[in-house]
Order: sequence, then structure tokens, then C-alpha cells
Amino acid sequence: MTPDELRSAQKLTMANPERLRLLARLLTHPEGRCTAEDLVLRAAPEDPRPGGPEAGDLPQGVAAARAAADVEEHLEALVAVGLVAVVGPMPSDAALYRVSSRGIARFGSAALAAPRYPGEATLDARDHDALLDRLVDTLAVTFAANAGAGTVDRLVRESYSALNRQVQSSEQVPALTAWLATDRLAAMTEVTHGSPRDVLFVCVHNTGRSQIAAAVTRRLAGDRIRVRTAGTRPVAEPDTMTETVLARRGLDGLIEFPRELTDDIVRTSGVIVTMGCGDACPVFPGRRYLDWPLDDPAGRPIEEVERIVDDITARVRALVAEIDAADEPAAAAGVAAGFAIAASGVASSDIAPAEPVAADGTFGAEQQRGWLPRLARRPWTVVTTALGARGQRKAR
Repeated sequence: MTPDELRSAQKLTMANPERLRLLARLLTHPEGRCTAEDLVLRAAPEDPRPGGPEAGDLPQGVAAARAAADVEEHLEALVAVGLVAVVGPMPSDAALYRVSSRGIARFGSAALAAPRYPGEATLDARDHDALLDRLVDTLAVTFAANAGAGTVDRLVRESYSALNRQVQSSEQVPALTAWLATDRLAAMTEVTHGSPRDVLFVCVHNTGRSQIAAAVTRRLAGDRIRVRTAGTRPVAEPDTMTETVLARRGLDGLIEFPRELTDDIVRTSGVIVTMGCGDACPVFPGRRYLDWPLDDPAGRPIEEVERIVDDITARVRALVAEIDAADEPAAAAGVAAGFAIAASGVASSDIAPAEPVAADGTFGAEQQRGWLPRLARRPWTVVTTALGARGQRKAR
């Protein structure tokens, strides 16, 4: 599939307004990732029947189950075209989904403009003031227990101004504001500040080393570890070569847009891993600080980037195993969830996708239940997709 064909497939997939609503709910979820059932529960309060028009005639449990199944089908269609990614090490009946950086950039503003519930007006995606007003309204409800409407409004406007200076395309700014403001509010209102299961990866530009570490951690640990990244001097876009290598391992959907290092995300993190950013990271008592001396992948040939990814993968695997070992119940849950990969001796290039990866970076045909294959692509060159029969049926 060529880049143009992929864009066409994405537009066709997003023609369904329900998928725009789901993308908006994912984009403004405090955890940054959630299950299909959670998205059903997070339907707008004004929407009395999130399961659909016919749900009102069904028993509550049946309607909720049907709604969750419909939402999961929509989400898997979004996964198939690279707009949403699955978090975690293995297939699950309760898969965790997160919006990919491409999903935010290409359809995030349209998702914010779409009606949150039947009967609400569709906004003009070019009207940033209206989009921000709706975003403030949404987040004020989400964080009502911990933040006042004034605080939410201030942080949303502050994030918008910062991104306006950083991002080249103004069309993306409202969607990126939703992502950044949601995460900053979650960090500010987090009850367990400094938890060892909140990990922050920091490098200079937040496009290479920290993104690689975050993607690998999200794949290995799933929902057991909350991952954030930041840069002391973030740039406008993720590094293309880093994305290419991560795509070959099925991890490119688990990176995020570069963001500036702020006190709130440092304060909420229990483990801060720095990679070449020196003393620029603020220090808070009670946190664990690690420094990984790693080469910057920017501008390097693909073979060297592969080596850097292997190095980071080994370090992340050891860190996740150490965090799990410090909490025996969590460690037991991790083994039950498939974290035995950390001690299996499998090559680092094999840990990323649930499916086998061929030498050319494409995925094998054998699929496990509950998953669609990841997009194996090289940015702006060749896009390869491999959908199992079940995935093809659901993607329609």
C-alpha cells in the first residue's frame, strides 16, 4: 500500500462519525490508553444511549456488552490503518488502545469538531477558539474532582500557546493541545505522585531515544507502567529514521508527539530516565533518577539506529523487570500477562510485535485472537499491511 493509498484508506475509515467520537474520547482520556468498555462508560453525559439507538430497548447488561463489541470493532478498524495502536505485550480480550501520533495529527482536530453526542452541533475544525472552548468543557467534566474549570481553561490555553510556537502546521495544534493538556492535567491531579510505576524518559529533542524507550516500555508493560516522554529542546516532528526502525518492529504507533519538559510531569514521575540532556531535568525529592549514556539516532544510518534500539530495548527490559520485582503482586500479574518474555532470551527485534517479523520488516500471516496485525511501513516509501481474515472482516 502506497502512502496515497493509506491516506485514502484512513479517510474511508474515518467517514464513520462514531469513529471520530471514539478518537476524541481516546484523545482526552486521563490515562492516555483505555479499553473498549471504558470508552463506552466515558460517553458524553448528554448521550443517553451510547450503545446506539436500539440500545434503549435492551436490558442494561446486554446493551453495554453490545456497545463494547461495537466500539472494539470500530477501534480495530482504526488500528488497521494506523490511527490507533494497541498497548501491551500480547493479545487480550480487554485490549488497551491509544491514539497514534498520526491519528492525532491527521484526524484529531476533526474528532474534536465532531458532535460528542447525537444532536450536538458540528464545529468548524478551523475555528480554534470554538474547539478550545469545547475541549475546556470536556476536560472540566473529566477532571471535576481535582481541578476547577478555571485551572483547566488556563492549562489548555497555555498548552495551545506553547504548541503554536513549536508546531509548523496550525491545523494540528488543537488536537495536540487536547493530548498535551489532558496529560498535564492528569499529571497535576495524580494522587500517587512519585510512584515507581510512573516512568518519564527525557532526551534533548524528544524524537529519538526517549521515544524508542517509551514505545518499548508500552509494548512490554502494557498498563502496568504509565509512560511519559519529554525533551529539553523538543522539535516539531518525530525522527523519520527512528519511526522507520520502530515500524519494522511494530512499535511506531506507540510513540508520541515531541513535548517540552515541564515540572508537572517530572513531579508526577517516580522514575526519571535521562538520555543526554545533562542537568536540564528538574530534581524533586523521592524520585529515582537514572542516566543512560546512549547515542542519538538522529542522522545516523539505519544499521546504527537498529543497534541503538537494541541497546534501549535491553535497558528497558531490565528496568521493567526490576520495577515488577519490587512489587510481588504486580510481578505475578505481569507473568500471568505474558511478561515472561523479559526472561526468555528472545532477541530484542522479536519482542515488539505479537506476530513474527520477516527479514523485510513485514508481519507473518499467523494471527492471534483479538489482534489485528500492526502496520509495517516505511514513511513515505512503502506501506505494507497484512490483515488476517478476521481483521479484514472487522475493518470493513
